[in-house]
Order: sequence, then structure tokens, then C-alpha cells
Amino acid sequence: MLINFKTKVFLKAFVITILSTILWYSSHAQKQNITDSLSHDIIENIYKEEPNTLETEGDSIKKPSFNGYPYAFYTPESKLAFGAGGIFIFYGGKEKDLRPSKVGFGGYYSTNNQYKISLNPSLYFFSNRLYIEAPISYGYFVNKYWGIGDNTKDYADASYSINTFSSTLIVQIPPKMFLADRTGIIFEYDNTEIVDRFDNELLLNDTLPGHDGATLYGLGTDLVWDTRDNIFFPNEGGYQYFKVVFYPGISDYTFAKMELDMRAYRAISPDHVFAFNFYVESALGETPFYRLPALGGQKHMRGYFNGRYRDNFYGMIQAEYRQYFWKRLGFVVFGGAGNVASNMIEYNFDNLKYSFGGGLRFLFNKKQKVNLRMDMGFGNDGNRGIYFGLQEAF
Repeated sequence: MLINFKTKVFLKAFVITILSTILWYSSHAQKQNITDSLSHDIIENIYKEEPNTLETEGDSIKKPSFNGYPYAFYTPESKLAFGAGGIFIFYGGKEKDLRPSKVGFGGYYSTNNQYKISLNPSLYFFSNRLYIEAPISYGYFVNKYWGIGDNTKDYADASYSINTFSSTLIVQIPPKMFLADRTGIIFEYDNTEIVDRFDNELLLNDTLPGHDGATLYGLGTDLVWDTRDNIFFPNEGGYQYFKVVFYPGISDYTFAKMELDMRAYRAISPDHVFAFNFYVESALGETPFYRLPALGGQKHMRGYFNGRYRDNFYGMIQAEYRQYFWKRLGFVVFGGAGNVASNMIEYNFDNLKYSFGGGLRFLFNKKQKVNLRMDMGFGNDGNRGIYFGLQEAF
């Protein structure tokens, strides 16, 4: 489908705005806690969620389709990076109500030799009664570690580099014993190597779980409730996701993780939407430091580097208002509060971290309501971040 002249003009204006913001931001934020949203999570964020049922003319001929695009970004950790992504959509059967399957992929390479490649198949079969997801990724990049707890000090030598390979297999079917839309079995494999600690003295502690990296094998389950009217830009409905994964003795460390993600959407008029999100993550056992629940990133508590604060328990709430204001252009404003703690009982409401910000939207795919987004988030103590990608934060 050809992009018309007006769309090209809007897209160029949006890209110019983004590039100008990134250049300004990179020149003014070297001493701040810059987020890693671009360099670490952009690939998974673009194609993590399932595609909506495709709209077609008439009774619909289920034809496969492919879309690809290039991108570029800059962060102080990755420097200038270039990449490409794409998605192949097809159908795993001839049933009329079958949702489309997809294989998303992407990769980038930066001027200081950081890279990441990712493949994410999501497949539907037998009138959506069988769902299979099998993401896989490999990369080398710089991360940061400030220690554990909700009051860790900011210091300049928090960086370290890792080499990581991870894969997950999720098989979901309609549940018989739970009132959920889907439930499944999760298999995880993660091999992470700490390549260089740089000057991060916190990683010289041999008693710190994961100080050299780890090989992990996980087995778990999940439950999904989904009543959203559109997965990319919901106006109404909700989404609830619960997951628990155990990492037994065959792993280098024995621990368990739990995740609860609850979202609600209410429109005051078409595409003028209030969105709400409550998120909890918990770890129990000898958890590698880089797998501890982490505050920050491009989905929760925007404005903080993903992992600025880490501990065994993390809880946050956030709200966002979204609307289009002219043609394909839109904006959002958001705010949130959260914290980490050693456990739920020790959660300190007096030391909550706050985030707020706003962003621009360009309606990249009008039929499926997929937005190209740029957000700027701000937090306590001078923390701030810029975020660029496809789809909403939640």
C-alpha cells in the first residue's frame, strides 16, 4: 500500500522532531541516569504482543503480508546505532475466526560494537485454541548496576557489559480449571556472561548472585484475560496477565519469579482514552542481580533507567491520557509512582519514586491503529529518559 503525500509530510515532520529531540537530549544529559529503552528493549517492544485480527474488504481473503523498516537511535551507552525490523503475518489454518500468526524480527549494531538480534514467532492454530510463542534473542551490550534496594546512590561507574542468549517457549490452550481466556506452560533458557565489569566495584563481590553471569532453566505457567477492543490502541476493555516461573537446581541459581500485569482502558470519546496500569513483580530465592525486579524502562516508570532500583519486590501504578489532535498526530501525558523492596511487607510508601512526562504520536498504520511514539519521562533526583518505538507503553 502506497503512502500518500500527506502521510509522507506528517511522517517527515515527526521524524525531524524526534531527531532534533535526540540530538538535544544527548548533548544535555550526559551526567543524568539515561534510560536504556532504545538500546535494549526496542526489538521486543515492537512485536511482543499478538497481532489483531486483520481487517480486509468483504469477507476477507487471508493473504500473508510482510512489512519491514529501518531505524536509528543514540544513547550514551550504545552511541549511534542502526538497525532494521520486520514482521511477517500469515494464517495457520482456514478457520474463519482464526487470528493471524506472525513472525517478528529485528536487529541493530552500534558504532561501539554493541548489537542485538531477535526473533519472535507467535502462532495460532485450531480456531485459536492453540497458541505458541517462541521468542529468541542474542546480543552484546552495556547495562548498569547501582546495587540492591530503594535508596542506592547514583555513581558514575555503574556500567558493565554482558553477552546474552535467551529463548522462551510458551504453549497456551483454553483452560479447564480457570476462568481465563488462555493458560499455558512456559519453558525458559537464559545464558548470560558478564564480559567486562569496567570500574563497577559492586560487581567485584563474589557473593553477589550472578556476578559472573549464569545459565538458567525455567519452567512455569501463565494466565491471560483479555477484553481489549484493540490490542494496539484500546478504547475500552482490560488486560490481565499472571505468570510464575521456577528456576530449579539444574540452573546455576535456584529461585522463582512472579509477575502480575493489570490494565484498564476507558474512552471519553473515540480515541480520547484514559489508560491505567497496576504492575507487580516479585522474586524469591537466590536470584541473579540482573534478573531481580527492576524499576524503570520504557513500559513502567518512564524516566528511570531500567534497573536504577532493584530488589526482590517491585510494585507500581501509572495512568496515561491519549488522544489524536490533528490528522494522524496525537499526544499523551502520563504519571506514575512505584518502588522496590526486599519483600511486600517492607514496601516503603514514604520513599516512593515518581515519574511523569508526555509524548507525541504518529498513526503509522491507520487500519490497525499502530502508533509511532516518542516519549520523554522525568523522575526523582534528575532522572530522565527518552523513548522511541512502536505501540503504546501499555
